[in-house]
Amino acid sequence: MLIAQHIWTKWTKDSRGANSPVKRPRLAEAYALPAEAHAAAPAGGALLHDVRALWLEGFEIREWFEPIARQDWRQWQWNHGALLDWHLNKDGADIVLQSETSRRQTKWPAFLPSPLFTLREDETARIDWNGRFRTSMSGANRASYYEQHIYWLALVDAPAPRLFLDAAPRKHVDLRTEIY
Repeated sequence: MLIAQHIWTKWTKDSRGANSPVKRPRLAEAYALPAEAHAAAPAGGALLHDVRALWLEGFEIREWFEPIARQDWRQWQWNHGALLDWHLNKDGADIVLQSETSRRQTKWPAFLPSPLFTLREDETARIDWNGRFRTSMSGANRASYYEQHIYWLALVDAPAPRLFLDAAPRKHVDLRTEIY
């Protein structure tokens, strides 16, 4: 079963606390899985633990955990500047990361292999990325907003509450850039 933990935050220049006390919370690098982590993932899907703190929500840390079909994940994820995808096969899970570049102002490497890596049974991996994005595609609003993401991935028989807290990832992809 594929388990994904997505930890992310979204903020504006005014809300980051650059010229005043920091307003944006610093999220932990990993969280314990909720008690309901025994749910079954749909065929070809995953169990998703989403942890977020968004400026539009007053930086209240919100968590949800649920089984998610791959197609539902793809539609939801594309609105967040990148697309993490997976292909389950007999050898493990091929992990793919694609970039949505129309609004992102920060650069990633010109080429990301596809798959990025293959996650094998009983392994964990971590992907970090951040970005500065245009608020408006038409140029009417020249302001930017910022996002920071951490994906933890594991291919295990059953989730454990401390799965990502105690993990030493086999693979760590770091795509964080200078966003200010």
